[in-house]
Amino acid sequence: MTSKAQMRRMFAGGNTSRGFRSFYDHLIGQDATRTIVLKGGPGVGKSTLMKYIAEHMSYLDYDVELFHCSSDPSSLDGVVMPKVAVALMDGTAPHVMDPRFPGAVDEILYLGDYWNEPAMRAKKNEIIACSKDATRHFQRAYRFLRTAGDILDDWSDANAEALDIGAANKLCHKVILEVFGDARVSDHPGKARHLFASAITPDGFINYLDTVVIGCSRRYVIRGGPGSGKSTLIERVADHAVRSGLDVELFHCSLNPDSLEHLVMPAIKTALITSVEPHVWAGRPNDIIVDMEQCLDTAIVERNAKIADYDRSLMQEAMDRAILFLGQARDAHRFLESFYIPNIDFDAVQGLRERTLQRILEFASETPVIARGDQS
Repeated sequence: MTSKAQMRRMFAGGNTSRGFRSFYDHLIGQDATRTIVLKGGPGVGKSTLMKYIAEHMSYLDYDVELFHCSSDPSSLDGVVMPKVAVALMDGTAPHVMDPRFPGAVDEILYLGDYWNEPAMRAKKNEIIACSKDATRHFQRAYRFLRTAGDILDDWSDANAEALDIGAANKLCHKVILEVFGDARVSDHPGKARHLFASAITPDGFINYLDTVVIGCSRRYVIRGGPGSGKSTLIERVADHAVRSGLDVELFHCSLNPDSLEHLVMPAIKTALITSVEPHVWAGRPNDIIVDMEQCLDTAIVERNAKIADYDRSLMQEAMDRAILFLGQARDAHRFLESFYIPNIDFDAVQGLRERTLQRILEFASETPVIARGDQS
């Protein structure tokens, strides 16, 4: 039997020009039924447990949100079942999470209970050395990502010089009217959830946008280079939506996390999608194109063309170096896992998976609640 469940894939944290940026507090809102924080060292089975839960819940036709690890996208850092209002998340570094409402909502599952501690202590020196190697590789990667971010800022400035603010404001106003009509300000503002649809990973740039907007029948595709006003347009539309009482999902740029790339408004099945390298949207029937390039002075764009071309090339070189070091960090992490995996009682961990699944199914048998990301 084929599952009818939707499976959305995203990132709650990213390797950015500002270092590691975490939005893990937006996985699920404060109206969650249960938040399960997984603790334990590398290789103890946290990601496998989450995959196990996600696969079984999806098979039972529950929608699932999968949050991939930006430092190893084959692993999961979180799983949310929205209709059950239950989340599981990896609460270890670099996205350390602790219970906000212990007992009432949040709990910790510690998988370290299932390892052979004496055997781990015997490998103390190797574990410490390997951990330090991974840290050094991440530091190098973030230096090059910071460089790439600075270059992107220069490229953005070259385009921003050509931006006609008045024309951009009019285009933004046009989009808001099309999306909301004469919607009034609500007495109960909506909530904003912040995440990433894409990430810079050891495997290069990975984008899950097609799953992020899976429920949106109306899609505005925004085109234009850096500095052409795309992020500002998304921010203004999102602000209008929140004032109108709509919950929104805001997806940030994987390199510059202070910049917005996409907006999803689930209640009205509408998305604003940025389409620009490296996350070019392939296009779908009935997509509505918003071309920010029409707001640029072509003479200034042509005058700054060499700056843009040079910045594009230099930024790619810095990104390639960052991805190289992210790969070396992953290699070090996997070597670190090799000290843990032989010393884990995986039969006991499998029992924990089964018990956790049964508890979630008990929550599912209660009145379903939809919990969205929070918020602050």
